[in-house]
Amino acid sequence: MAALAACGGALALPGPAQAAPEPEAEGIIVVGVPGLAWSDIDEQVTPNLWELAGEGASAAMSARTIGSWTCPEAAWVSLGAGERAGGAAPRDAQCEAQSQLQAPVGDDGAWSVPAWPDLVEANTAFNYGARLGSLADAVAVMAAEQEAAAAEAEANGEPALEVEAGSCVAGIGDGAALAAADTEGRITFWAPGLDALPAAMDTCDIVIVDPGVVIGDTADNAPDTATDYDQLGEDDTEVGTEETSGAEDEEPGEIAPEADPVRAAAAQAADTAVGDVNEQLPDGWRLMVAGIADASAPSALHPVIYSGAGIEAGGLTSSTTGRDGYVQLVDLTATALAVVGADLPGTVAGAPVSVLPDAEHTSAGAVATGIDETAASSAVADVSWPFYVTLSAVGCLMVAAAVWLLCGGDRHRTLARTVCVAVAAMPVAGVAAGIPPWWRSEQPTLVFWALIVAGVAVITVAASLPWTRHGVRPTLLVAGLAAALIAIDQVSGATWPLHTPMGYTAQAGARFTGLGNYAFSVFAAAVILLVAFVPWRGRARIWGPIAIGVCAVVIVGAPNLGRDMGGTLTLVAAGILTCLKLWGRRLSIGAIGAAGGIALGVFAVAGFLDYLRPEADQTHLGRFVASVLDGSATQILIRKADAAIGTIGNSLTWISLAAVIGAIIIWRKRAPVRTDAVGAAVIGLTAVALIGALVNDSGIAIPGFTIALGFGLLAITVGPARTAPAVPDLDRAAARPRTPGPATS
Repeated sequence: MAALAACGGALALPGPAQAAPEPEAEGIIVVGVPGLAWSDIDEQVTPNLWELAGEGASAAMSARTIGSWTCPEAAWVSLGAGERAGGAAPRDAQCEAQSQLQAPVGDDGAWSVPAWPDLVEANTAFNYGARLGSLADAVAVMAAEQEAAAAEAEANGEPALEVEAGSCVAGIGDGAALAAADTEGRITFWAPGLDALPAAMDTCDIVIVDPGVVIGDTADNAPDTATDYDQLGEDDTEVGTEETSGAEDEEPGEIAPEADPVRAAAAQAADTAVGDVNEQLPDGWRLMVAGIADASAPSALHPVIYSGAGIEAGGLTSSTTGRDGYVQLVDLTATALAVVGADLPGTVAGAPVSVLPDAEHTSAGAVATGIDETAASSAVADVSWPFYVTLSAVGCLMVAAAVWLLCGGDRHRTLARTVCVAVAAMPVAGVAAGIPPWWRSEQPTLVFWALIVAGVAVITVAASLPWTRHGVRPTLLVAGLAAALIAIDQVSGATWPLHTPMGYTAQAGARFTGLGNYAFSVFAAAVILLVAFVPWRGRARIWGPIAIGVCAVVIVGAPNLGRDMGGTLTLVAAGILTCLKLWGRRLSIGAIGAAGGIALGVFAVAGFLDYLRPEADQTHLGRFVASVLDGSATQILIRKADAAIGTIGNSLTWISLAAVIGAIIIWRKRAPVRTDAVGAAVIGLTAVALIGALVNDSGIAIPGFTIALGFGLLAITVGPARTAPAVPDLDRAAARPRTPGPATS
């Protein structure tokens, strides 16, 4: 019951039906500038953007839509849908095809997007359920409701209700037409240039502006076009930004550090357009400027600046990120609807941004923070793929060392034991690497690997001291350190995962806070080892594992901590099976079914309690329950299943395959150790690996990290087989006939 309450959050009964939200301002203009980066905002080059960054509220934004980078066409369509959507044109590494946008077709003042059917058809292939045109339709619904209420009041003889004028979305520029169109591809107001901005504001209270500028690099300085970044996978994508230091031997895919006159000219053109819009902004309106897309692969974070009526200087956040200073592209759609008082439709995945006032907020500070956040995210993406490949490679060596330790001869056992400890220490060092700001160094990759090597060395030495290297002590030391580091991080606000491959990257837009799947795997494996091998005595053998298990579930699933719905389900089931085996119970089909049923029950109750909280405070768990109720959960499950299947064959597949082969060899060459503690550890680790792979979209990575921490430590704990000394069979000796000896006198 404690786990249920903690994971679900405080139970809050739903209140009475709420009236339509009041408008926050008279209107809002959203200016989208594909490719705009924080490093483009300069006091001399882009003075208008620089001034807005100091006067308004700002944040780093993930523009992630479909795939590992977002081109302009996909970004504009996603802005109109409020959900991740893709473009109809091919998505090449230079975004050339999706940067060539068609102008709307006009007929007697009515405008429509000519390629709209192609866009709708293209998005049916994705499992995000994007409903193109949701922004315009939501505003139209608000207008229809106002007119219906006014007509009803008039029919009842009540005082006439005022119907708000301008309940529509206008577009200026070719890209803006994609965002301003309704679900049929029609646009209420469209114009090609900013000279029509006053007319647009007179007509509609939401105006989307495309200045017609993509801030990118020249062909010589842009990343290569030969690499299919999607095939590398979300976490394998190498990312380079303008802040990346360069050299003659710079790796392909990194952007050269020299100032690009083409990029500078594009930034100046965008700045001029933003200045023109800001000058014409009425007192009661708001302005939002955002780098809504990447100019080319790979992806990066982009700036968003919010200013105007009622907006104080400071930072921004949203409930979709749960982290100060970060928002997502789909949040812009929700923000525009909130400004004009329109209800948020279920098809809009974003949430309105919230302003975090800061009296010390300045242009220089905002830009410096944005550049630092972008550099951190890009640096993590740069080191992630080599980290995973290295972990998988040394993990295969660790499996071989564990097999030798359990089944081999006496030679090289010390070396095998050291390898097992060192590999188990690598993911722990990966978690700790997020503490220092390594990405700020001149050689971030070198510093990162120095941190990893140092962390592995310290942990390995600590587990090899005379008073820690015997018996179960190395396992308890490494597992305890892993669990403690991750628990401390979650309780202190989960600040480390954004800066390490063991967490998540903000530019991916999948998770910004809480417990990522990789760290969960390490945490769950550590908890299983602690539960199994702590030398419990007396009643502590019952209550000790329960206490550790409940605390671990709270850390993983609580709305203000881990927020990991798949991890909650996995850890509850694995923890129950571990405890049953530890207590000497037989794991029958019924027992396994009961463990699964309890896990599903905890998941359902916690999700329902989270769903009852205000929508802005809900986590992934509560939003998943909402998707079950509105019928969209199937798309989510299919999308996650596709993502999990897509991980098969990546770098962490090999350590999993090696572990299966190693386990078979150990089973055949050495009878299983029949102790409850070892059996509990084996059952628990296997359950984390298998269930986690099935219910998390990280797929094969879950068993990969579980094996990296748990396989070698388990082998060290079991230790080499000991041959029992020969003992004479006394019964047979007594029954053997004796040869009579010589007679004695």
